[in-house]
Amino acid sequence: MANKAVSESSVEHSFHSHRSKRGKWNSNIQFILTCVGYSVGLGNVWRFPLKAYENGGGAFLIPYLCCSLVIGFPVLFLEMTLGQFSNSGPGVIFRKLCPIMQGIGWGQATMSFIVSIYYNVIVAWTLMYMAYIVTGNYNMFARCDNDINTPFCYSNLRKELAFNGTESKTHYFYNGTIHDSGTEDPTLARERFRIQFGNSTTSTAAEEFFNYEILQQTESIDDFGEFNWKLFIALAVAWLIVGLCLIKGVKWIGRVALVTATVPYVIICILFVRSVSLPGAIKGIDYYLLNPDFTRITAFETWKQAATHVCFSLGIGFGGLLSLSSFNERTNNCYRDAAIVTFADAFMSVFGGTAVFSVLGFMATQNDIEIGDVVKGGIGLAFIAYPEAMSRMGLGFPVLAFLFFAMLFTLGISSQFGYAEVSCTAICDQFPQMRKHRAIIVSCVCFAAMSIGLIMCWGSGIYYFYLFNEYTSSFSLMLLIAAELIVVNLVYGYRNYKKDLQSMFGIRERGYTTWSKIKWAISNTFGRKGFYIAYMMIAICPAVYTAMGLKAIWDIIMETDAYNNYTFPDWTKPISVLIAGAGVYVLICMAIVNTIIYRRNGRSWKKLVCVQKDWPKRKPFVIKAQKPPALEKESILEKEETSDVAVVDDNKKAE
Repeated sequence: MANKAVSESSVEHSFHSHRSKRGKWNSNIQFILTCVGYSVGLGNVWRFPLKAYENGGGAFLIPYLCCSLVIGFPVLFLEMTLGQFSNSGPGVIFRKLCPIMQGIGWGQATMSFIVSIYYNVIVAWTLMYMAYIVTGNYNMFARCDNDINTPFCYSNLRKELAFNGTESKTHYFYNGTIHDSGTEDPTLARERFRIQFGNSTTSTAAEEFFNYEILQQTESIDDFGEFNWKLFIALAVAWLIVGLCLIKGVKWIGRVALVTATVPYVIICILFVRSVSLPGAIKGIDYYLLNPDFTRITAFETWKQAATHVCFSLGIGFGGLLSLSSFNERTNNCYRDAAIVTFADAFMSVFGGTAVFSVLGFMATQNDIEIGDVVKGGIGLAFIAYPEAMSRMGLGFPVLAFLFFAMLFTLGISSQFGYAEVSCTAICDQFPQMRKHRAIIVSCVCFAAMSIGLIMCWGSGIYYFYLFNEYTSSFSLMLLIAAELIVVNLVYGYRNYKKDLQSMFGIRERGYTTWSKIKWAISNTFGRKGFYIAYMMIAICPAVYTAMGLKAIWDIIMETDAYNNYTFPDWTKPISVLIAGAGVYVLICMAIVNTIIYRRNGRSWKKLVCVQKDWPKRKPFVIKAQKPPALEKESILEKEETSDVAVVDDNKKAE
């Protein structure tokens, strides 16, 4: 028994020393804010409103919220508990659970690395916009008299300036000249425009600024164009910020999260107040919330889009939550943390969507067009439609524009911390001797990602960006999440996983009062170890994610890639398949490698599919229920009576 006690104490000491070497959060608040910053990203501002617009407006909220509760929150909680209990990153967790499936973690790290490549390019775009605004060149994306503009550019701001700020529906600014259409009927005006200028393709000032100044875009992916040095400098600055924060570790990331996770909510509230006060804002809100198309709820595509957005928005399946939670204390209430992150993500999507649709309603009213004609796609919504709208909001335009892009920057950089940290944590956990050289590892990871991202600094970079953005969250993400759930529920066993939860959170007694019994019943149903979590993780989630993964494979085979009416050539299809399947390819390769290693070392096949000895030990504990005062007195009297009887019996024995 003494040897066993010494062994357990040494294991516990080893665990705590391992935890201290890896680092830990300064406070639970910093962990929550970092997770919120990681999950709440750019997709909440442009991707969710676009998906809502395409799938029934406000009706899309029903499948979105259902998917958040059914397949989002349970997996989010699962990843937090796995990282927190094992105190390991994704690269090591699944090797301890099932060596042949270790590739799940490295597949997640691979996908996070791929996301970080193009995600920081978006951060670089926001830095460029903020630089133009700070230097006083904010009018460049509102006017058509710049060197970059084509004869097909039209500017409503330039027209208003020509008429001393008054709106004229009979005139329009095109090809550097004010033209009179002779009618206030927008349909007739557009018809006369086509007669006068033929079928010329027009574009707004904000659109041309983004395409020809920020991107320096070419007409096809085959034409590389010129290297964009401004974008390169912005990208280097973005990676420098990420690298310096990651080198300092989770304590520094937690401090930065106090700003990056809270500022976006403050800014979106400011933009919301300004947006809903715009003329025509009610038109957008009416489409978004007040006039939903409930017929879309029965469509399979609507639920697929909702489920896909939930996965990408919450950041599940990318290993970021596993990495961040691995720096927690084992007893941390991550169930509460998962609920907070899920709520914050949903709130930003719905609330931000209201602000976005208010702006779209304003633009549609100003231009006498439908809301659908304003939206140019996800990227266009953030970098074209919004700047165009803000340029027509009056004297506060530069301030509002800077706040908007500052919000995009903080949203992007906070998510980028999580994506880049996954690769660094996976390497440090796989090779513990490299942990003392963390600065070198972080520098190499950031430099490698930036080097690959340089392809997006050329004129054809936007086409490669589209491929990365479109296929990173494809079938690999869905199948890896399904594999993650299968390993925990079948290989490790849900009962063992539940015991791990009990060792972290304790076993709560039923209690004595009516209220305590009700709380116990609710906890057993919807709590951390309740039936709701169990049924979702055992049955619903694996089936849904497997089906979504298979559907994504079918879509890749059957669909043709297109970006803004440009159809990609056939030679880009292998690139799409490579990006979409990167995580699964890593899983397969690591399964083969681990099988060869185990067999060469003379270990049995069974060892490849069972839990390893270095999986942390568990120590369950019971949370005692407090007795009411009356019952407490009765128990005290019972103890006294029992002790008296025992004394009498002892005296009799002595006699």
